[in-house]
Amino acid sequence: MKSGTEKSAPWVEEYARTASAMWCGDQVRIRNVRNFVYRTRDEATPAYFDAIYEISRLQTVDLVVSRWTHESIAHVFVSFGFDDGRYLSISIETRRRQGQHYSTWRGFFKHYDLIYVVADERDLIGVRTDIRRERVSLYRAQVTAATVRALFKDYMRRVNDLNERPEFYHTLFNNCTSNILHHARTVAPHLRYSWKVLLSGHADDYTYRMGLLDNTSTFDELKRRSLIVRPEGARIDEDFSAAIRRAH
Repeated sequence: MKSGTEKSAPWVEEYARTASAMWCGDQVRIRNVRNFVYRTRDEATPAYFDAIYEISRLQTVDLVVSRWTHESIAHVFVSFGFDDGRYLSISIETRRRQGQHYSTWRGFFKHYDLIYVVADERDLIGVRTDIRRERVSLYRAQVTAATVRALFKDYMRRVNDLNERPEFYHTLFNNCTSNILHHARTVAPHLRYSWKVLLSGHADDYTYRMGLLDNTSTFDELKRRSLIVRPEGARIDEDFSAAIRRAH
């Protein structure tokens, strides 16, 4: 589904820039990594940075599941971890224009563009844990470093492709979970579409049952342990990524 939106469209501020990736051997230079500093749900100081990442240092990928209402409803995205302590999150969202608000039903009718938000965890996870106070779970995928690197490259390919050929978001067929599944199938072809992908709040359960999460305990116990609990007075600072993992 190709988008016909003009590049000059007045985007909501958090979607004003798109990321891009440029490869040079083992290194990738990513432009426009988002790192907004949020004061409230609706107020933020915009910030972006460019960074160079070495693929050989890429070791992990985490599944992030953020719930704000019913357990069956969630936003799902991934976060890649490097052995130098850096993390890079990628969230697949609706790229809304000013005055637009998200609607499940409008998502069926080519109302929104699709965007891959490439961001610091302090932005994508921090706004959900500390500002919106959503119930955010963080799961470490049980896959090899080679698989993580292949997955990351596939995400970056898609980021660049969308810059060249924008697409419309679709509530069922081109959303956060359907795209995650598409990427995952490039490295794990046995994965299949499931109703648990449609009901995004079950994405963690589906991933567990596919053998991609820690299976040394029941899923209910893993889900309990994976919930990020932020202490009273916690700040979104340089230690944020380490802090949200210390209790795991």
